Amino acid sequence: MSLSLFGIAFTTGDAAEVLATAAARPGPRPRLVVTANVDHIVALSENAAFRKAYAGAAARTLDGMPLVWLARLTGRYGAQRVTGHDLLACALAASRAPGTRVFLVCASLLVGERMRTRLVGAGLAPGDVAIAVPPFGFERDAAYGHALAERVRRHGTTLLVMGVGAPKSEIWVDRQGEALGAPVVLAVGEALNVAAGLAPRAPRLMQHAGLEWLFRFLHAPQRLFHRYFVRSWRFVRIMANERDHPAG
Repeated sequence: MSLSLFGIAFTTGDAAEVLATAAARPGPRPRLVVTANVDHIVALSENAAFRKAYAGAAARTLDGMPLVWLARLTGRYGAQRVTGHDLLACALAASRAPGTRVFLVCASLLVGERMRTRLVGAGLAPGDVAIAVPPFGFERDAAYGHALAERVRRHGTTLLVMGVGAPKSEIWVDRQGEALGAPVVLAVGEALNVAAGLAPRAPRLMQHAGLEWLFRFLHAPQRLFHRYFVRSWRFVRIMANERDHPAG
């Protein structure tokens, strides 16, 4: 099942159901799962390549609590939060299944090695886990992009985890298309660093109160100031338009 918000169809259900929906999608292209937050909605209003990646995704979830609240306020009562953390944890818990091959695109080699250790400890063979740390601007480097896509395909990847942030992760996956094969792809950004034990996550109380953004800001104020205190104001206009068009 799905619900519509901002003209986008979001998959309902928990993390396992979202992953099952993505995995069941037929075709030769990667089955991309995207996790919408306020910053994504602003970016979608400005970036055509990002909109294309979202449109082609196999599943889309409501990650940010403000989006869940807005959905419920406008009559989409089936809305629930499914975060990148939830999806990654669910996918990793299922990684013992025969034939699983995981490819991690990481912000640093340390993240990749920590995750490889975790996955091997959970039962995967070392050769079942591949790591890439792309250079800054990789999504605009056609030669590097083709080479990385070829690595992913040759590896026989069944689960591709993009931990290098939005919108570059989603756009790169969409542009590579069939060159990647047909893995399930999780664009989870910072969640990969958290899973590797290299970044903290907000306490549950802050998560449920919709204050996870504040926790993240306090840990990286210079990097996140513009996102949360400049860009996010554009969401107010987008939200007002959505409230004028409640679910029928």
